[in-house]
Amino acid sequence: MFSNIKKNLIKDFQIELRNRSSFNISLAFATISTLSISLAVGSSVLSAKTVSIFFWIILFFSAMNGLSHIFVREEEQGTALFLRINSSVDSVYFSKLIFNVLFFLIIQILVTLLFLFFFQIEVKYILLFVLSIFSGGLALSSSTTILGAMVAKAGGKGALFTVISFPIILPVLWVSIAITESAIDAFAFPGYGNVIFLLSFSGFLVLISTILFKYIWVEG
Repeated sequence: MFSNIKKNLIKDFQIELRNRSSFNISLAFATISTLSISLAVGSSVLSAKTVSIFFWIILFFSAMNGLSHIFVREEEQGTALFLRINSSVDSVYFSKLIFNVLFFLIIQILVTLLFLFFFQIEVKYILLFVLSIFSGGLALSSSTTILGAMVAKAGGKGALFTVISFPIILPVLWVSIAITESAIDAFAFPGYGNVIFLLSFSGFLVLISTILFKYIWVEG
């Protein structure tokens, strides 16, 4: 299984490096939206909650195109059947999950640098801020991987993916915003309970997804 995961992961990254359309679209959206919001805000002083909301909304919509296409691409290019025959169900799921986690992590790093630069944010609790990005990104990636498989089997596109993802991802966004707010608010208490919740949420989703993925990928 580990060998299949490695081969599928290398294949996905090679395709992404050759094409780069999803990455370029995500990066372009993040840059334009961050710059537009910072120009609209101007010299106004925003609260920590408002800044955190802007941050995670930009992250969410920047990643939606990239996180959805990993399964849709297999169906559109006609390689899904070949993948079903030559790779086990678990290796396909985990290779796509790892790809989405790494892809979103790259997007998060770039968006965070842009956001900190344009909004001139001073992070009070650096460790909590880093953990909020990691745990929130892991929860979003875990959620969107199984949803991407469902959308691909239904013949859907990115728009459908965003619509069905939002109700499920909303609690993750809400908790991630709260953690980020605590990290940049000098008067907040840097609690780590929400980080543990997001990590537990991700683990639960991965466990459920490994059970359901067989029925979606093979029998769907």
